[in-house]
Amino acid sequence: MPAIRRNIVPLRYSDPSVVAYVRSPSDWLVSNCGWIRGRDGVLLVDTCGTERDTLDLVKDVRKYSTVEMPLTLVITHAHGTHHNGAGVALRNGGRILAAPAAVPIVRAGPQRNEEAFTCSHWGTLEAPDPEAVYAVTAPAEINLGGVVVEIVPFPGVAHTDGDLVLFEPRTGTLFTGDLLSVGATPMAVHGSVPGWLDALEWLDKMFPGVRTFVPGHGGLSHPGSFPVAVLRTYLHWLLDATATEGTPDFPALATIARRRWPHWNNPERHVGNLMRAHADQHGGHLQEDKAISAILDAAGGKIDLDARLGLD
Repeated sequence: MPAIRRNIVPLRYSDPSVVAYVRSPSDWLVSNCGWIRGRDGVLLVDTCGTERDTLDLVKDVRKYSTVEMPLTLVITHAHGTHHNGAGVALRNGGRILAAPAAVPIVRAGPQRNEEAFTCSHWGTLEAPDPEAVYAVTAPAEINLGGVVVEIVPFPGVAHTDGDLVLFEPRTGTLFTGDLLSVGATPMAVHGSVPGWLDALEWLDKMFPGVRTFVPGHGGLSHPGSFPVAVLRTYLHWLLDATATEGTPDFPALATIARRRWPHWNNPERHVGNLMRAHADQHGGHLQEDKAISAILDAAGGKIDLDARLGLD
């Protein structure tokens, strides 16, 4: 696999300066970030999964803003690829905002998920100062100096228990975190498939003025390309495929999903998503470790990030 690229995509140059930091090709430890700059401060949306990638991100942020500007980091949800670098990003001070359920996970520090991944390139990842991590319990506005950004937690369980989004109204830019993925198989194991469908309806109602979606994974998208509808179709299919009583043949259903969405990266996630959908609608408790084991079986074993991400 080729080395991961980072593409700085300015959606607006002058205040508000809104930049999507698109990392590709999408994979397990490859997610998008971004930042918004006003006269008085910079708001960073998520970090990267390793120290080196997060340092590169912060370096790029500082190229486009005054070095002395205080940094506010907003974590869209508590998966390691999005928050592992929180302590790295705040080495020179700042604060972190996250949904209430995500706060203790962010405070606990980086997630290396050694049961699933092999990686020798984490670098030095430290937990952020717990007192610098604040919960966003209701929709809030952050004034960066002539630039007001809306930070809105989803009131339920969707991709995870603790998703939030950021909207910059003047440019119509919505940073969705992993509530949207474009061209990459979503990951529903740690959330709720019906709840995720509710979240997509919520996105449509709450943010009718969106002109650009910055998804958690994959390329930028626009309403005309129907990214919400594409994901909605997939989530409904998961529920339909697992609607009958009894335990379905999850690997066989995952094979059907691979055929229906042949160009999506990380197709090994289908089997875990199907297990989640089955548990959600039949009142069962999903043992997440078993779902992760099924995903790893579909991937051919423990995922070697060094090889997969071109780090060797």
